Amino acid sequence: MKKSIKLSNKQEVPTKSMTIKDMIAPAPIFKEEASYMQLGENYVRTFLVIDYPRNPKGNFLSKLYRFKGNLTISTHLVPKPSDEYIKQTERSITELNTDLNGKRVIKMKPARKLELEQKLKAAESTLEKLMSGDNKSIYHVHMYLHLQASSLDELDRLSKRLKINAFKRGLRIEKAEMNMINGFKAVLPIMENTLPEMTYRNFDTEAASSLFPFDESELFHNKGIIKGKNLTTDSLVLIDQKVLPSHNEFIVGQTGMGKTFYLIKDLLRKWMNGDRVFVIDPEGEISKICKKVGGQVIKMSPMSNHVVNILEIKPTMDTADLYMDDLDESEEQPLLFQKIQRLKIFFKLRKKDMEIVEMAQLEQAIIAMYKEKGIDFDTDFSKLKPKDFPILEDLYKILEDKEKYHKLQDFKNILYMDVYGSNSRMFNGHTNVDLNNDFISFDLKELEEESDSQAAAMYNALSYLWDEITSIHEKFTWLNIDECHTIADPDNPRAMKFVYQIYKRIRKYHGGCTVATQQIADFLSAQEGQRNYGQAIIGNSISQLILPLKDKDIADLKNNEILKLSEEEELIISKFRQGEGIYVVGNNRVHMSVDHTPAEMKLINPEKYNILYGERMNADVR
Repeated sequence: MKKSIKLSNKQEVPTKSMTIKDMIAPAPIFKEEASYMQLGENYVRTFLVIDYPRNPKGNFLSKLYRFKGNLTISTHLVPKPSDEYIKQTERSITELNTDLNGKRVIKMKPARKLELEQKLKAAESTLEKLMSGDNKSIYHVHMYLHLQASSLDELDRLSKRLKINAFKRGLRIEKAEMNMINGFKAVLPIMENTLPEMTYRNFDTEAASSLFPFDESELFHNKGIIKGKNLTTDSLVLIDQKVLPSHNEFIVGQTGMGKTFYLIKDLLRKWMNGDRVFVIDPEGEISKICKKVGGQVIKMSPMSNHVVNILEIKPTMDTADLYMDDLDESEEQPLLFQKIQRLKIFFKLRKKDMEIVEMAQLEQAIIAMYKEKGIDFDTDFSKLKPKDFPILEDLYKILEDKEKYHKLQDFKNILYMDVYGSNSRMFNGHTNVDLNNDFISFDLKELEEESDSQAAAMYNALSYLWDEITSIHEKFTWLNIDECHTIADPDNPRAMKFVYQIYKRIRKYHGGCTVATQQIADFLSAQEGQRNYGQAIIGNSISQLILPLKDKDIADLKNNEILKLSEEEELIISKFRQGEGIYVVGNNRVHMSVDHTPAEMKLINPEKYNILYGERMNADVR
């Protein structure tokens, strides 16, 4: 028995009789008038392009292609041999010369004379192109503009706007009066040029190329996270960072321009997709949202009971030496060796001017401290528990040997704050937090007035999270570091180098890293020899969001050759429009506005939610 398709008039047509044209056919025509048609519930009108500017420049129709409305542009290019046009052009030049050099030119009006001179110049230019050998192709160009609207009034309004837009581009357009069906057929994907005699115009290859929208830029993957709206094309910016060569993203923007909002919105969407999200949060804004959605907030502050023991060594710790730039990844290092390198970075954040002799004595003290706990380079750390490791107080006691560690007495006085003083509850103790949650935020807000302690706490949290990321885990993990310039210390560039090495290696561990900052100069301050680690991090971020910046910050981006911006792009990020900037993926970039859903706005910024949606939502409830 043959399958059949039921139609609205109750007739039945065998499925095999359906063609591709039947399948893509539009709604039935309910009404045909001289200047419009009704297709289903919509109204449509087709315009014919009957004249073009005399000398069209490349992509001169760019703004027409971005027309705000349901506009379809159909262009038919028919190649023609050029020999006949060479003869026609020669005859035209002869006739124009005759008109301009004849007796009638004396009585000719200036406007008419100017018109003939322009035609002669254009004809001579065309002949030169045709004879040059590089541009012998001629095309008959036929262009149709098709509008669609939900009402006749809206169709008329769109038609007026379209005429103005076309006029500004140098086009003359007319409705396909009494020919709406044929005009409509010309824009369907069936390759039929139905009104060639009404739309015909000669174009050479160069002129024909000007009709194509070469400047359109889209960032739209088949799946991923919606980043925002492409303000050039009105389409979505949809990116799947997991399929990119690098999973990392860099965000920069002046205070109040939407940097943290974008970061929160983005990580929420990744978390809702089933990924793990870890956050270093120096300003406490992300932690508030983390708590609201059931995530785990770990407060790093002198008044908190949360402790992450910087001296603990995880058995899952990455065995590659992050201290080195180019290490053979097959070469594993003892975990204690790796921990000593990290501890040197941590303690130099506490005492910035630590010299090489101090570093040498500090390494001796660290090895001695671990030895007292029965830990050496051959220890099996999988058998140890958090309380089996030393704490900072144990190191402090080691340093009481003034004769052996005489260079470290100033450091010992600084360490006192972390062992017995104001920071003791934050740094001195065994680890009492766990990471049994898919959304974890380390809140450093209460340390913002103590830059030295904040940088050390950030590094401690980052080191702890990195050890978790490098452990075996099925879920994809996103590491987000807000205000990353906090850890960028010109006196201790190895802290920023640690971030850079994470950036290089996190893909291997089924993860990606996002770094955000509002201070470009500080972010770029960590330099070691010829290597600027801030610059290297940005260079390793295939995805970048550049939100509005001050002139000085824009100059820093340019002077450090981080991002080449066009004049238009500089103008975009200098206008200080909140949530609007340049989004970059590799060599592609778009002018983007950060998007949000009402639910996201209500969660992140309840006050702005009430301004944007409150009255409407209340009205819906009533």
